[in-house]
Amino acid sequence: MDDREWRTFVTVVNEGNITKAAEKLFISQPALSYRLRHMEENVGHSLLLRTAEGITLTPQGEIYYEYCKRMLHDKEALEHALISSTGKIQGTLKIASSINFADYELPLLLKSFREQYPDVHIQVKTAFSHQVVKMFNSGDCMIAFARGGYEVSGHSELLLAEPYCLVYKDLVPPADLAKVPFIQYQTDASVANIIETWCAEHFDGPPMIGMEVNSMSTCRHFVRAGLGWSILTYMGLGSCKNRDIYVSPLRDQHGNVVTRDTNMVYTKESSNLVAVRTFIEYVRNYYEQYSVVDNSIFREYSDR
Repeated sequence: MDDREWRTFVTVVNEGNITKAAEKLFISQPALSYRLRHMEENVGHSLLLRTAEGITLTPQGEIYYEYCKRMLHDKEALEHALISSTGKIQGTLKIASSINFADYELPLLLKSFREQYPDVHIQVKTAFSHQVVKMFNSGDCMIAFARGGYEVSGHSELLLAEPYCLVYKDLVPPADLAKVPFIQYQTDASVANIIETWCAEHFDGPPMIGMEVNSMSTCRHFVRAGLGWSILTYMGLGSCKNRDIYVSPLRDQHGNVVTRDTNMVYTKESSNLVAVRTFIEYVRNYYEQYSVVDNSIFREYSDR
């Protein structure tokens, strides 16, 4: 057995589906099925049960899954230990990031880090925050940037807190918002809960949903065209930060600004690796010196 087999089995279990696992591994389904049969022959036990819903681990499969994860981790730790012994800052960083953070913060952050540490190899996966947390908790990444206060199995360090924002093209008194079409977009469940809670606190009924779009980006375009209003995180404002769009920080019924946290999460074990430790310190210093939010773009209700 080698690391290719370990990685194959872990991927199949994590994906829960042969088709999805084959796509992720860039091999055909027959080739993947052959690999799995070969593994079962080697260990002398059935490891997986195929069902209509996907795959299920046998008791022996559960033991083998934990073994594969442990072997992959130990191999990675050995590689990092050997690299650290040279005194150079090098190695591999496996990062999982929320979509918004990856869109608006991560590119410049990684660019500046790579310029300073060119020998560090960086791997990135992006997803909604609840999926990022799942990746982190299952050991698929070393460092995660997650938003929304999800529970994680490692150390969580607050990087920034940004306000949610009301956005609309034309000036709308707060009392009239419920009569204006609301532009709803697909997003992480934690964002949807904040929007639902705010609307319940401020309106007698649900907002008038005029349009349902598939992304925050599309929502911005609709708002800029004057087709309705929405609630976006500050990081997701994009072109709505321009002065011809009304942007107000979202406040709860007590007048407090509603914010969304972005956390950097990692395990104590991974932070002992030189590349990971160096990146953590770099990110920490970066956000101690850099402010994400420009308060000058806001127009409070009381100012109108």
